[in-house]
Amino acid sequence: KKTVMKKNVKLLGMVAMFSVALASCTNDELKEVYQGEEISFTTRMTRAVETNTTNLKAFRVYAHAETYGNMFINGEMATRDENSTGNIFSITSHTGGSFFWPSSVEQIEFWAYGPFISTTSSDSVKVKAQITAKAQILEGFKAEPSMENGGKQHKDLIVAYNKASRNDASGTTVTLNFQHALSQIEVKAKCPDTEKKIRIKGAWLMNVKSSGDLKFKAEETNHMLWEPQSASANYGCSFSSLPLTKDPTILIGHSDATSVDNTSLMLVPQKSDAWNEEKAPSGAYILLLCRVEATHQGTEHVGGSTGDVVVNNTDGTHTHQLFPVTGEYKETQYGYTCVAIAPNWEPGKKYIYNLEFCGHNSGAGVYPPTDFTKELGLPTEEDIITSRPTGKDVGDPVLDNPIKFDVDVAEWGNGNLPDAPMN
Repeated sequence: KKTVMKKNVKLLGMVAMFSVALASCTNDELKEVYQGEEISFTTRMTRAVETNTTNLKAFRVYAHAETYGNMFINGEMATRDENSTGNIFSITSHTGGSFFWPSSVEQIEFWAYGPFISTTSSDSVKVKAQITAKAQILEGFKAEPSMENGGKQHKDLIVAYNKASRNDASGTTVTLNFQHALSQIEVKAKCPDTEKKIRIKGAWLMNVKSSGDLKFKAEETNHMLWEPQSASANYGCSFSSLPLTKDPTILIGHSDATSVDNTSLMLVPQKSDAWNEEKAPSGAYILLLCRVEATHQGTEHVGGSTGDVVVNNTDGTHTHQLFPVTGEYKETQYGYTCVAIAPNWEPGKKYIYNLEFCGHNSGAGVYPPTDFTKELGLPTEEDIITSRPTGKDVGDPVLDNPIKFDVDVAEWGNGNLPDAPMN
């Protein structure tokens, strides 16, 4: 009897190979590799820099076969076969053997998540997987908040689901299409007015959710349902002063020659209200540390205060310090301003906030919440002005018009939002 069972396993054990695709912005052809009867994986990667064929070393796999009481595959690691010529991954059971498609099973459900840089957890995405045939949850994902490094420490999270049928499989290949589970956020700014000089010394995304649980749900897009946790956090960094031009300058989500390594934020998908002066300190907003000047022809400023004016006798112009408002001209002075946003972020989308300073109908933002610098790790040196001039309240425009903005949304790696004029 034992001999017959072994023979059946060998003869009827149908190989299940997996073609793993990362859903993004390319249409590369899937590669299929036959590895005999052993379950193995081959990958298709895209131009998305967060996870690619170079840095994807491993991912975890779960599977439930119909009629099986327990999980058929229970979180085993699929690891890259470094000896192969392609992007081949294989899995090994906890006993050291291989996995085969059971001869009596027609359908198997597969769940997978990653990336894992290696088989250790210290260098990989951190979640607690609670996956059974009845419910599948990735608990406790957190995008580490930072007021100094932006998203430098953030890790991509990719997930896949497929209910594979023996008859529907192409040959014996089962496809797992990995999807980006997070939302990627980038902040840019520009100034179309050539008479205005805007310099930015810091940018932060304020009051957004930092953590949550991801549930696999059949009725949701790509089987993903996020449940953000209640605690809010802030993300961003300060940097050497960046001048704005008519072309967008990246404030959050870039690396530049000054060694500012400030990669795009990869955050929990979420929906929340925008900040306003009545909701302070709740509600989401973009906080900016900036300076605004205006240059006019002539070496004299006729009428009004001249304390905030500097004259350039070389080219016959004079320059006003419009913000921060201090009654003097001092080129090292900067102040805080903000623009409210209402996040409505979906998994696998990249959102680019395009801020427009001093445009046709835009200004330079509004005064942010009172005492917002306390205990937040924001720059507070002497020439950073946190006080408001007489007659200005929280939520009032720092210039005549508010910053306006538009938001581009696209599939991962190709997201653009409309320009957002500053109040």
